[in-house]
Amino acid sequence: MRTRHADRLWVIAGAVVVALLGAVTWLLLVNPQHTEAADLEEQTEAATAQVTQLRKRNAELAADQAKIGELTKQYDALAAALPPDSGVPEFLRQLQASGNAVDVEVSGITVGVPAEEKTSPGVWALPIQLNAEGTAKRLGAFLQLLQGADQKRAVLIETANVSAGDSDDNESDAAPQMLLNLGIKAFVAPPPGAGAPKVTAD
Repeated sequence: MRTRHADRLWVIAGAVVVALLGAVTWLLLVNPQHTEAADLEEQTEAATAQVTQLRKRNAELAADQAKIGELTKQYDALAAALPPDSGVPEFLRQLQASGNAVDVEVSGITVGVPAEEKTSPGVWALPIQLNAEGTAKRLGAFLQLLQGADQKRAVLIETANVSAGDSDDNESDAAPQMLLNLGIKAFVAPPPGAGAPKVTAD
């Protein structure tokens, strides 16, 4: 009897020891490894998402790099539209050239005092008055040149008054001559702190 009882106790003790070893193994080895594996999986997913974002950003930068010539050209065009000085002589030559291109006589050009634009800090406007004489069709073409995409300078037509011009019997289309008086603004962006742009005649 005692031998059986002793054997039973050994079996029970062995089962308890095995259970304790299993619990200790789970707590000290398996569970930390499981937690670490879960953390590594989360880090891997985060790194994969970051790599995807970086690849997308890299592709965008590569596309921008491929367009750097076009973007530089656009920047140069915008910079030319807002010169750092008044650029009056060159702009007046542009006006005359635009008039000549469509057979419109440009005259009576006067440039006023620059005024800072309240809605665009750092940008100044040069008020300019001028007369343009030609047929209605040619004056329309002149206005398109003045406000079109080919105009290098940023300008805004503020006022336009039309009156009868000098008659010209030599016009092949027999259209009457008209006189267009324009009030426009030519914009300037001087360097910060430079103040009002100086208007020079040459």
